[in-house]
Amino acid sequence: MKTKRSLLGAFFIPLLLIWNSSGVIAQSTGAWFTRKPLPTARQEIPHAVLNGKIYIPGGFASGGLATNIVEVFDPAANAWSTIAPLPIRMHHLAFAAANDRLYVLGGYTSNSFLATARVFEFDFTINNWTEKASMSGERGAAIAAEHDGKIYVIGGVNSSGAVVGTNQVYDPVANNWKDLVSMPTPREHLAAAVIDSLIYVIGGRNFSEAANYSRLEAYSPATNRWYTKEDMPTPRGGLAAAALRGKLYVFGGEIPGVFSQVEEYDPMKNSWQSMTSMPLPRHGIGAATVADTIFIIGGGPVQGFGVSNVNSGFTVSPATAVRDKSKAPRDFALYQNYPNPFNPSTAIRFVVPNTGPVTLKIFNALGNEMATLVNGKIEAGTHEIHWLADRVPAGIYFYRLQAQNQSLTRKLIIIK
Repeated sequence: MKTKRSLLGAFFIPLLLIWNSSGVIAQSTGAWFTRKPLPTARQEIPHAVLNGKIYIPGGFASGGLATNIVEVFDPAANAWSTIAPLPIRMHHLAFAAANDRLYVLGGYTSNSFLATARVFEFDFTINNWTEKASMSGERGAAIAAEHDGKIYVIGGVNSSGAVVGTNQVYDPVANNWKDLVSMPTPREHLAAAVIDSLIYVIGGRNFSEAANYSRLEAYSPATNRWYTKEDMPTPRGGLAAAALRGKLYVFGGEIPGVFSQVEEYDPMKNSWQSMTSMPLPRHGIGAATVADTIFIIGGGPVQGFGVSNVNSGFTVSPATAVRDKSKAPRDFALYQNYPNPFNPSTAIRFVVPNTGPVTLKIFNALGNEMATLVNGKIEAGTHEIHWLADRVPAGIYFYRLQAQNQSLTRKLIIIK
C-alpha cells in the first residue's frame, strides 16, 4: 500500500527530544497537522468529546447566520457525520458531554445576541434533543465543563448585557441546578478545561472594561472555592483551552486582530511557556482532546464574522522523562505512543527495570496479533521503538508490553 503522506497536511512540524544538562529529556514545543475539513464552515462553536468522537453544535455560518447543525468528527476514521440538529439555531452556546449524553446550556438564539436559559439534552437512543430544566438566568458566551458527571457553567453575558462571573452546576441525573461561589473575575468569551480535581478557567474579556484578560482562575468543586493562578502571557478572548497529560493548552483568540499563539500551563510549576503557533490564526473556537491530540476545528480566521472549515490537530511529545541516565530504572513502564493518532509511523517508549526477555506486540480490536516489534532479550533501561504502519488499515489498535511476568497495554489510532 502506498503511504498517503498528504494526510499529514502542509503544516506538520517535526518534534525533537533533547537531552538537557540534567539528563532530562526536554519536551519540544508541539506539532500541527490537518485532517478532513469541517463540512460546514463556522465559528463560535464549542467542542465536546464523547466515546472518542468530537461533537460540534450550532455557531455562526457564512454571512454571520446562526445554524442548528450538529456535526461529528471521528478521528480514528478521519470522517464526518451528523446527528439530529438543535431544536433552535444557536451560537456562543455552552456545551458539554456527561453520562453518555450531550448538553447545550444557554447561549444566544437565532442571529441575535439575545441570551437564553434553555437547556437541551441529546439522547442517542432516540437520536433527538429534549428540553431539560433551565438555568436560573439567561447567559450567552459562557463556558461549560464536566466534572464527576456534573456540568459547571461559568461566566458569560446575562439578559441585561452585563458580563458576569456566575457559577452554576447542573446535575443531569436529578435535572436540577445549584448556585455556587461566583468566579472572582467576571468575563465572557472565556475558555476552560478540567485537570484532576480543578476546573481551570482562562482568558476572556469584559466589554465594559474594553479589555482582554490573561487571568487564570481555578475552581474546586470539592471545596466550592476559587484559586488564583499565574496569568497567561497573552491576554485574549474568544480562545480555546484543553487538557493533555496533566497540562493546560490555550489556543487562538481575537481583538485586536486574531491570535495564533499557543501557550502551555503546567499546574505543578504554576508557570507558562510558549508552544508552536497555530498555522491559521482563529477565534470563536473550541478544543477537544482525543487520545494524545487536541483538535481545533473551524473558527474565524479574521476578526468578526469570518468562518473557516480547517480541522487542525495539535500534539506534543509524551512527558517521558528519563531523569538520570546514570541510575538504573526502577519501574516497569509503557508510555503512550507519539504521535497519536498517526500516519504512517509512530514511536513507542518503554522502560524495563531488569535485563531479560521482552515482547512488544500490536493487536487489533478483536485481539488478533498484527505485528511483533520486540521479541527477545532487552537490557535494563529506557527504549524507543518506531513502528511503520503503512500496510495496516486505519483504526484503533492496542500495543502490549510483556516482561518478567508483567504486562502493560495501551491504545493507538491509525489514520489514513
